[in-house]
Amino acid sequence: MTLTNQDIARRLREHANELARSGNNLYRVRAFRSAAMAVLGLPADVTELLASGGTRELERVPGIGKSLATTIAGYANESGIAA
Repeated sequence: MTLTNQDIARRLREHANELARSGNNLYRVRAFRSAAMAVLGLPADVTELLASGGTRELERVPGIGKSLATTIAGYANESGIAA
């Protein structure tokens, strides 16, 4: 099953909520929420970006840094897409 941008954004928001519930750093929580919004605003599917340029292509998206790009690629790998 291929994850859509909406699926990935939902997982990022869920992760942010888990971090918030556990009392994690507020900036980290906000980073996950910001990345979710960035993914929703992409003109192309995350899977296409990963296929064309790997995590570096995701890092070019405002609101997605190296760590979050790796996390997003991990979500895609779980669904069977190689990054």
